[in-house]
Amino acid sequence: MTNKAPWASWAPLALSGLLANMIGIGIGRFSYVPLLPLMIDGGWASASGAAQLAAANLIGYLLGALAAHPLAVRLGASRVIRGAMLALLLSLLGCAPQPALPWLWLWRCLAGATGGVLIILAAPHVLGRVPAAMRGRAVGLVFAGIGVGAVFSGFVVPAFGATRLQDAWLALAACSALAILYAWPRFASDDLPRPAAGGSLLPRGAMLALLCAYPLDAIGYLPHTVFWVEYLVHGLSLPATVGGAFWAVFGAGAALGPLMTGMVADRIGFRMTVVGCMACKAAAVALPLLSASLPSLFVSSFMVGALTPGLVAVASGRVVEIVGPAAHQRNWAMMTFLYALMQALGGYAMAALYGALHSFDLLFAIGASVLALAALIAGLGGRAGMHASARG
Repeated sequence: MTNKAPWASWAPLALSGLLANMIGIGIGRFSYVPLLPLMIDGGWASASGAAQLAAANLIGYLLGALAAHPLAVRLGASRVIRGAMLALLLSLLGCAPQPALPWLWLWRCLAGATGGVLIILAAPHVLGRVPAAMRGRAVGLVFAGIGVGAVFSGFVVPAFGATRLQDAWLALAACSALAILYAWPRFASDDLPRPAAGGSLLPRGAMLALLCAYPLDAIGYLPHTVFWVEYLVHGLSLPATVGGAFWAVFGAGAALGPLMTGMVADRIGFRMTVVGCMACKAAAVALPLLSASLPSLFVSSFMVGALTPGLVAVASGRVVEIVGPAAHQRNWAMMTFLYALMQALGGYAMAALYGALHSFDLLFAIGASVLALAALIAGLGGRAGMHASARG
């Protein structure tokens, strides 16, 4: 395959990566946002029990991120990706019969683990088979699956679950099964060299800068992904329907963002795109501090939504730019695990801070400041496009 290969030669594989992220993160993880109130209203779980199920998914995500690379080294990435997709489907089916809370906890933990595995392994599997000149577009397509799944869940869950919650779980499972049918044959080969298990534990240069900057985004985006609707409804006294509409705007941005940032990366390079994404995201998070008008809130919702998976996409591409395809998976796994860990710690800290001070402005200020710091750090280390740092 040459750098001038037509899109039809790599797009089906990239679409399979999109579907893997769609079911692993967009459905397996983000579908729980619209499911949560329905589960409480339907008597499936108390408010505290529903929160425990959300925590179960996060714990599973951490475990999956930790296990993904060792499993791929031992078994091959294709087998692990296929197994994770099937496990995700099983987790959705396991939740459908309205089981007891401990049983639901196990299935939600499994769903989180599959998401951690798929977000780490799907992109390297695709990018190692795509021409260098097309990697920005390809990685954008792969990570667009996160937003596509979130938008899909936002429509399917209320439509099917309003009268019978089991139908929502089954509808999500049916969609996941169709995605697996398409993606399965395209994850059949491990023709690339199997990633090495060893390597330096501490990256250097540009890879170290990226490793320090990227997990900071896990704190910077929390005000919008945890407190945004709460801010709109209770902080600004807007109707709940308006809060839901702005969450849909966030989801639409998440579906389009990776495609946009990927195309930009093909033009100006991944390094400048990562720095630009972090800087623009800092401004978008800070925008409510300057104006609470509906146009400003719309821009903030869309931009943070777009730059959430959009930044994930170009950060993954930046890893390839620095260390090369062979070391991509190991370094990407390390970054994803640190991101998940920082997200968990930052989420608890911000929740405690809000509980004590009830200040949305403080949360937005912290998020924007952390993202601005991340942009500065990500710009360090030079171009580093010669695959010289942090080889796996």
